[in-house]
Amino acid sequence: MKRNYDIDEINSLQSEINKMDPVDIAETFDEMDAVDIALRFKLLDKDLAADTFAEMDGEKKREIIERFSDEDVEEIITELDEDELVDTLQELPANMVRHLMDQFVVGERRKVINKLLGYPQDSVGSIMTVEFLSAKVSVSGERVLERVKASTLDADKLEQIWITDNSLVLLGYVYLADVLREPDRSLEELIEPLPGSVEATEDQEIVAKLAYRYDLSEIPVTDSEGRLIGTVPLEDAIDVMHEEYQEDLSNIHGVQESSDETYLDRSTFAIAKDRTTWLIICLVTATLTGFIIQRYESLLATSVALAAYIPMLMDSGGNAGTQASTTVIRFLYTGEVGFSDILKVMWKEMRVGFMTGLILVIVNFVRMMLLGSHSLRINLTVSLTLLITVMLSKMVGGMLPLIADKIHVDPTVMAGPIITTLVDTFALLVYFEVASQLLTAM
Repeated sequence: MKRNYDIDEINSLQSEINKMDPVDIAETFDEMDAVDIALRFKLLDKDLAADTFAEMDGEKKREIIERFSDEDVEEIITELDEDELVDTLQELPANMVRHLMDQFVVGERRKVINKLLGYPQDSVGSIMTVEFLSAKVSVSGERVLERVKASTLDADKLEQIWITDNSLVLLGYVYLADVLREPDRSLEELIEPLPGSVEATEDQEIVAKLAYRYDLSEIPVTDSEGRLIGTVPLEDAIDVMHEEYQEDLSNIHGVQESSDETYLDRSTFAIAKDRTTWLIICLVTATLTGFIIQRYESLLATSVALAAYIPMLMDSGGNAGTQASTTVIRFLYTGEVGFSDILKVMWKEMRVGFMTGLILVIVNFVRMMLLGSHSLRINLTVSLTLLITVMLSKMVGGMLPLIADKIHVDPTVMAGPIITTLVDTFALLVYFEVASQLLTAM
């Protein structure tokens, strides 16, 4: 229902919302209809309106563009940074994108936007901004300050100036504050070393890793020859971290959510469809355990007590493998381990598995002696299997993420159902082989 506002209420509203952060404003728009959103947009300062628009979801952006006049839309589009505009265009229908590009994105800016849109989705190039200030190392500090004063870039994009050689190859950066304090010093004396950079075609996850590892406020993006072509601000790197975390969490638990819609907005059918894939894979691969049990049917028939400990052994192995994979993925993400360390990782996890497995064996053996009524042979069979299973699980859990990263597969895919399925198979094979040897030999 349309509300009526008096002039005092509008003035009060304008004062209030112009003091808010664009993220908070966009969040309040989620619960409003297009009419109320349009009114508030009219009350926002120009820069704040563009920042708020950039934070809104794709559906709300579409509503705003449809309701606003061409002049209002052009004002918003003009104020958006290139990377924000690219994000917006990727969220809108194709016919609307064509209209915006034809009407409001022209000249050199159109070339830039087309280039950014040409990068693969989830690549560094698709999230970078081309709005930065650079200078050749031979330029004087005074000249840099003149360029800063003449620049129309936002203040946060001028905190550091990127320094290149005469061939525009990136060398490092200088802080604007250092140039202000000592304008007579050469840029070569003020230059900060470059801890890392990424190429535009690389996966955006690398940006998050660099920002985390080196505490960077901005990550430089280069072409294949090392020339600076853009940067990724920390705020975008944080967004990447959040997206990758959500994706990794879904992979670990075998949930592939294929939509950016919120949980409550998504249909039950869509959620069920996304989750069913991994469940089917696990169901099919679990047939391996069924075949193993069938193969040792005669052994189970003679020692029925063995069946009671199958769930415990499989659960222990699965948990041990998941612990190892989670630890390795964390250090893989920070760059502290890589595929070249696979033998060291396996050796370490084997020793960790022996120690933890030995503790579990002692606890389980005492439990079986106190609460169970099985023979010593059964107790020894279960205990030895538990030790071997935990050791193998730790090694497999530590090894698979490294292999996955080497072949350019998301390591978290290996951290959930796949590891559990493999470990369950190993646990049963070890269990029945140990039982075959011990129960028939003693």
